[in-house]
Amino acid sequence: MQIMQHELYALFAAALLWVVAAAASAQDTRPHPAEIDPAMVEYGAARERIGANLKAALGQCETQVESARTVCIKEAQGREKIATAELDHQRSPSDASARRLAETRVAVNYEVAREKCNQRQGGDKAACLSRASEEESKARAGIRTGG
Repeated sequence: MQIMQHELYALFAAALLWVVAAAASAQDTRPHPAEIDPAMVEYGAARERIGANLKAALGQCETQVESARTVCIKEAQGREKIATAELDHQRSPSDASARRLAETRVAVNYEVAREKCNQRQGGDKAACLSRASEEESKARAGIRTGG
């Protein structure tokens, strides 16, 4: 009886090792180069370039004085948002992605304009913010009407 138990344990251990080895080899398999989608590779590379451009632009912003630095940072972040939206639209063009791209451009322009207005004082600042808000409203209306 004890011999059968030892044989059963050995059989069970062998089966367990086989399952573990099969699972480990399945995790190590990488896609064959022919299976890699070139469009995905290019998309990933483009995302990396956008990130690198943002990092370089933010580095240049650090050399500016405080008031100009905040505007520079908004502009750099805005260029990154627009570039990402353009890339997404190129990857899967549709009316919805074109609308998202247009909305991103409007939002970025408004954010930058507001930051520039915040550098002003008093009534000049209020008038600037009002103009920026009007321009944003007109641009958003243009998107809704398709113009």
